[in-house]
Parts: sequence; structure tokens; C-alpha cells
Amino acid sequence: MSSDHGSRPPTAERLPSLNGVRSFAAAGRHLNLTAAAEALGVTQGAVSRAVQALEVELGTPLFRRVGRGIELTPAGAAYHARIADALAQIAAATRVLRRPEREGILSLSVLPTFALRWLVPRLPRFHERHPEIQVDLSASEDVIDFGVDPVDLALRNGTGGWLGAEATLLMNETVGVFCAPELLRRRPIAAPADLRDHRLLVHTTRPTAWADYFASLGLGAPDVSGFPGFEHFFMLAEAAAAGMGLALLPLFLARADMAAGRLVQPLGHTMRPASAYYLLHAPGQGRLRKIRLFRQWLQAEVAAAEGA
Repeated sequence: MSSDHGSRPPTAERLPSLNGVRSFAAAGRHLNLTAAAEALGVTQGAVSRAVQALEVELGTPLFRRVGRGIELTPAGAAYHARIADALAQIAAATRVLRRPEREGILSLSVLPTFALRWLVPRLPRFHERHPEIQVDLSASEDVIDFGVDPVDLALRNGTGGWLGAEATLLMNETVGVFCAPELLRRRPIAAPADLRDHRLLVHTTRPTAWADYFASLGLGAPDVSGFPGFEHFFMLAEAAAAGMGLALLPLFLARADMAAGRLVQPLGHTMRPASAYYLLHAPGQGRLRKIRLFRQWLQAEVAAAEGA
């Protein structure tokens, strides 16, 4: 990005180019021009030119080069934090204006295993209570951008503080070790150190999970570099049930398999990660009836499940 900005700063009344602002928002979110271009459906050159034009228009550099990448300048970071929420509100208002007939349709993006193992079996109860609201469900772990993605709500796992979104804590997570009963019969686990005698199945999106679990037991981190990896918890659970090895799973996702006798918990020790499950929506959209009703229903379902 160019740092030579000799143009006259704009007046307070003059708004910058919306195209430039959208390009800057995407580049600031990804800190990668190629990824920003893919998110916007344009070329990398188009994003670069739009951001450079915005820098000239604002009279200040927003990015600086760092090796092959980019990072926000202090001014760019402050500007990005403010415009992200504004863009999300513009996008939400535009969606309502363009598609008023969709007020009765709730678009929901959910983590794949959470959807498969927890949410979908409960959805009929929401439909019975609110038949006027149609729930359209999609599964994704991608970073959500309410200024671009056509969804009303998203359920994600993290530590909070999502940019361009309002977040409601839905539930914390407790994880434990699970395996197939026959695996435990062949090679019992009598003490935590016995975990090292087994193949440890790896959740590829949580590569430090086993190290964190071993640390909670007071043990050194295991070497999992030669063990198989799985992208989603439902894959991990199926691999464990098939006898491939030990899996670290959230307890609430493993309960059905335990009840069916497909998985057992060889150690009673559990761990609570720093991350939790949050329900996200665009700023200012929480008062919409469909979002408010679904959030209230979901919170009640979580409370009932935790009290069971």
C-alpha cells in the first residue's frame, strides 16, 4: 500500500467510496488481499486499487507491508473497528428492504457436528412452537461476516469478541477422553499415563487439544504428529467408535453414543477449554422477532439439556 498521500483530506460531510470501504473492510478482516478478493468476488488488483484510492481519499495510510503480507496501521485498525459494525447494519437493512418476504425465514449457520448431533434433533420442537418461522440451516465453521453472508444467525465456538457481530454466550464446553468399549478391553487405561499407549485421534482444527488435556493432568505434551487427523467432531466420534483410537470430545456431543454403548469414557478427568459456544447476529438485529424467539428457545433447550 502506498504511504504517499498528498491529497486534501475530505470534509466531515463527505462520505468515502463505499466500494473502497468494503474492500478495506475485507482486507482488514483477512489481512490478505487474495482472500479479501475471493470474499468479495473480485480480483486482487481491484481490492488493492480500491484500498489505495481510499487511503488517498482519507489522507492516511491504512495498511503497511510486512514481509509478503499486510497489517493494519494504528489508524487503520481504529477505522476498521468502527466501520465493520456500520457495514453489517447497512447490509442487514438492505436485506430486509430487498427481501421483506423473508421475515418469516430464519437463516442459520451452525458448526457441522453441533448441527448434526445436537441442534437438528431438537428443531422439531421449535417448529411446533413457532410454525410461522421457517428455519433454513447450513453447516459451516468459516468466519462469519454479516455484511456479506446471507444469514441471520450463526453459532460459533470461540472466546467472544467477534468483529461486526453481537454475541450471546450459549454454553460452555467440557471435554473428555472417549473410545470404543472393545479398545478398552484390549488395552485398559488404569491411570492417565496409560494414554500414551494408545493412538490419539487429532481434531485438526484444535491441534493443541491433546497437549492442553495432558497439561491438565500434569503430564507433558504427547507427540501427535504421526496420528490421524479429522476435521469435524462427528468424524472424530465415528473414528473412535470404530476402534481407531482415543478421541477428545465435548461431553454433550458424546452422550448419545455413550447411551448407545458405542463409546465409553475410560478416564473421569475432564477439562474446560477457554472457548465456548456463542450465538451471533448482526449488530442491532437482536430485536427482530424471529431472532429473539429462536435465541430464547435455544437458551431454554440448553438449560434443559444441562439440567438433565
